[in-house]
Amino acid sequence: MNANRLLFAMICVSALTLAGGGSGLHAQDLGKIGKAKPFTFSGSIGGGVNFYHSNETLTTRDPFTWNLYGSFMPTIYNFSLPFSFVVNQYSRSYTTPFAQFGISPTYKWIKLHLGYRSINFSPLTFAGQSFKGAGIELTPGIFRFAAFYGSLNKAISEDTTSGRLAMPQYGRIGYGARIGVGTEANHIDLIYFHAKDDSGSVRLINDTVILRPQENTVIGTSFKLTLIKRIVWTADLAASALTQDLAAQKVVKDTLTKSIDKLFSSLIDYRNSTRVSLSGQSQLTLLLRSFNTTIGYRRVQPDFKSLGVPYMLNDIEAWQWNAGGVLSRGKVNLNANVTAQHNDISHNEESELHNLTASFNMGAMLSPHANLGLAATLVNLRQTDGTNHISDSIRQDEQVYNFSITPSFSFGSMSVANSLGFGLNYSLLNDNNPVTSPSTNSHTMTGTMNYTCSFLRQASSLNGSLIYNRYAQDSSVYTSYGINAGAAAQFLKDKTLGVQVTVGYMFNHYTLGTVSNNVTGGLNAHYTVAKRHSFSAYFNIVSTPPSSSSTNLQQKVPYTVSTTNTAGGLSYNYSF
Repeated sequence: MNANRLLFAMICVSALTLAGGGSGLHAQDLGKIGKAKPFTFSGSIGGGVNFYHSNETLTTRDPFTWNLYGSFMPTIYNFSLPFSFVVNQYSRSYTTPFAQFGISPTYKWIKLHLGYRSINFSPLTFAGQSFKGAGIELTPGIFRFAAFYGSLNKAISEDTTSGRLAMPQYGRIGYGARIGVGTEANHIDLIYFHAKDDSGSVRLINDTVILRPQENTVIGTSFKLTLIKRIVWTADLAASALTQDLAAQKVVKDTLTKSIDKLFSSLIDYRNSTRVSLSGQSQLTLLLRSFNTTIGYRRVQPDFKSLGVPYMLNDIEAWQWNAGGVLSRGKVNLNANVTAQHNDISHNEESELHNLTASFNMGAMLSPHANLGLAATLVNLRQTDGTNHISDSIRQDEQVYNFSITPSFSFGSMSVANSLGFGLNYSLLNDNNPVTSPSTNSHTMTGTMNYTCSFLRQASSLNGSLIYNRYAQDSSVYTSYGINAGAAAQFLKDKTLGVQVTVGYMFNHYTLGTVSNNVTGGLNAHYTVAKRHSFSAYFNIVSTPPSSSSTNLQQKVPYTVSTTNTAGGLSYNYSF
């Protein structure tokens, strides 16, 4: 651990030394300070309350929630100090409200991060993970540097008194640095990241809860190369050493046989639970005036994990190709995508799952008043034998097809604008497993027609839609059709009051039982005062009367059971 902190400190000192070498830039900036305004302050602050009620046995939302937020932008001459906060009723599992505060002051090529912030190093090392601490980003000329130190996880002890279970987790500290050279179009970066759990930061009550503290060190590189302004090559590589249990016995460095294990033994306390693995991805893109295409490859070894990336699949290999083109002087847009992926690249799993996804989209402007959209998608899932033979009765082998067509038209005058749109969608699930196919083979047909009439001078509009849906599976068929209607208008002299109303009714039919119809309704209002104060309110209801539908239907189509859900809220925002 001491060696890691020493390495991190040396990188930070080197970066600050290089940044200090540009003293001429500081002198030029100081000369411009007198030309700017001494002080400005802008931002917004607000909050809201929401309620929710449902007669369902299992609810997914709290009956009452609240939130407060603010975003501020003070500037002192050319020096900006953005600041924001969010406080809300995050969960009953915590004794205090959920709150996050952060500030990222910026001056020229210097950016500081204080509080709850985030910095992206690369998709395989540190990305999508916020920290509570301090960070810095420097971009003087072709030099690129970023570093941070802070808390990645808040310690959460096991709680059996709040009535709602909370998953315990150790407090986790992390730090890292990225150093490189180049511009946005051409650059190469070297990356270092380290994280470690505090094994004494939580209290476990239940002996059956298994929670092991971890430690992780990741080193990687990322680069981007642009050739003749038309070809772009990007790549990310990473090696990770993850200790899955800090209580495991340490391993003597001399007993390690692999060179990569010996390298990481100098950066981390190597234990019996430490696993070293690799990952990489690369993309090659061709950019032309009316056509572009990209081919990509990604490979992540089993056990690869970075504690700086919240979600990542491992033990996978994937190829991806996509292309897009513009025809007829921009009136026709075409896009295609193919992705092939499989797991078990180590050939140690009992089975291997292959996933092939292909899609095609076309958008065409037939005339100034008519447009057409076409889309098709294929998903193929196929399970093959691994270390064991998979029986045909449990083997996964299915295809999902989806096709859609969406024409739309617009017409009207200077005072009235009309739009009419149609949608037709067909989906098919084909299961080749003879055991599961009777309960999974299905197809769905959906049709919609939407119409909107806008009265431009009166700042009001009317809208309506017809909906038809048919879902068939084996001998059962569920059909739903109905209508939605709505109106919106702005009132008062400056159109500062806006109101929107929607209602809907759906007729439902099921071949194996009786089902009920659905009633929906909603109301939204917005009011602005002096362009600074804004008030909003909403209310909606979805109701399905009681029915004698069978248990089988309730399992397959849960929204046909008798339910009434209501929700509403009020919010206020002040801008300055």
